[in-house]
Amino acid sequence: MENYILTQELTAVCLQRVFEASVRNTCGENYTPRQIDAWVKKADRMRWEHLLNSGLQFIGAEYTPTGKIVGFTSVDRTGYLHSMFVHPEHQRRGVATFLLRAAEEFAAKYKAVALDAEVSITARPFFERQGFRVKCAQTVEVSGVEMDNFVMQKLLVYEAEEADYDELIELWEALERCTPHFVESSDTHKPVAAEKCLPDVSLYVVRNIAGKITAFIGLRSDRIETLFVHPDEQGKGYGSRLVDFAVQCKSVRKVDVNEQDGKTVDFYLHKGFRVIGRDEQDSTGKSFSILYMNLEK
Repeated sequence: MENYILTQELTAVCLQRVFEASVRNTCGENYTPRQIDAWVKKADRMRWEHLLNSGLQFIGAEYTPTGKIVGFTSVDRTGYLHSMFVHPEHQRRGVATFLLRAAEEFAAKYKAVALDAEVSITARPFFERQGFRVKCAQTVEVSGVEMDNFVMQKLLVYEAEEADYDELIELWEALERCTPHFVESSDTHKPVAAEKCLPDVSLYVVRNIAGKITAFIGLRSDRIETLFVHPDEQGKGYGSRLVDFAVQCKSVRKVDVNEQDGKTVDFYLHKGFRVIGRDEQDSTGKSFSILYMNLEK
């Protein structure tokens, strides 16, 4: 990013400086002076010294014209995002996004399932724009003072490997067993057909905390070809995360949906897709009407 570089050469002094400036100058609308004082008091220089020597990976953003550290994040190998602060003079310049990408790359190296963070009221909109979802609101005690924040999570998406195919087919078969409509309308619902069609698309997966693939998406050009979520894992945001990834990172704009599958149609409508066309038959000539959907800009 122009004028900024990543660095791991950080000191407790520079961390404390950025942290305190960020909290005092940006959180006043959401927290009282007493809460902000308690927050700053807890994270003194000795606290940052301790954290620098813990299992956290600290990543800083250096402003190259001055050589100063103007933002930092910290993350561990499990994907726990401990901190994210940017000096107020450098906010709204993409620094936090720059740092978050670096944190994601670090967590991905160790196959973390997700990034998890405790996020302030002030920072929540930023994290939501970056694909995090609120798991719960909570009240924590900081230096004897109660403060509200949010537990948030962003599932990490990985490109499927050939070694994942057996697990993908198991997920496919699990959907067959519990979703009659899936079996009736699909012309590729047998494992042999799955093995044939899976390599024809770019596949991406998300996993649960146990490391099992819970959902996968298949993309071709600017189109979603497949999106499957394990029946035991539906309603937990896995499908939504994969569609967001496809749209934001792969420039996907199109999907074809069986009209009889009202739940899936509603899902894509909720994600911003709109119906632009309809056929009475699917691509194999079977009597399953297909809706052609495009993402609204």
